[in-house]
Amino acid sequence: MRSIHAVIFDMDGLVFESERIAMRAFIRTAHHFGFQMNELMHLNLTGRVEEDCAAQMQRMYGQDKDVRAWRAYLREQKASIRKAQGGRVGKRPGLLALLSYLHERDIPFALASSSTRQTIDSYLESEYLLHEFTNIVDGSQVERGKPDPEIFLRAATLLGVEPEHALVLEDGLAGITAANAGGFVSGFVYDDLSFAGSVDTGFPILIDLMSVDDVRTTADVSFDTLNDVIGYLEKARSVRQ
Repeated sequence: MRSIHAVIFDMDGLVFESERIAMRAFIRTAHHFGFQMNELMHLNLTGRVEEDCAAQMQRMYGQDKDVRAWRAYLREQKASIRKAQGGRVGKRPGLLALLSYLHERDIPFALASSSTRQTIDSYLESEYLLHEFTNIVDGSQVERGKPDPEIFLRAATLLGVEPEHALVLEDGLAGITAANAGGFVSGFVYDDLSFAGSVDTGFPILIDLMSVDDVRTTADVSFDTLNDVIGYLEKARSVRQ
């Protein structure tokens, strides 16, 4: 175990319940356009910038598929679902307790998200957390999105910490891969989206997908909830610098 001097948060599915919105929107989109969709597809796709998401979906379903149209419809559905929730996205279980712990222990933290700054601010405002995340790196600030580690390296520089002493908290394969590539301590926090079901008919997924267990073993450490991160950080405090 390495000593941890800072924490870097992903946003969607890690800080907020926004991936629950995304998964429901994906299921609607899959039904509308006729392609297969399941939780593992989402796990392997999440965390990427828009261009990378489109490119990955092209590999998943074939170069002849109009995934740009699929993603435009997906964005409409996400907006519709969020509107029906009064604009809220919801906080992930254990978030507030973890943020309180970080403040009490004077452990700096940052938000590193592939989303636009406008989306980030909108989510933070809707959940009354604008005051909490003052260190933010968004997708427009990097040339290469996850699984490249650039966004996390920028966040580490912002916090003044070496990657080897920063814990990156992620819920997706691309983010865990990026954290590992950058030399960070990668922490996988599983976001169970199985509630939304799946679409098992239509255009098939053409590539092999990593399972939840695969991602767990790829990460340095795995947590069931953000509450569990507190215990890990307490143990890391006793590690020599």
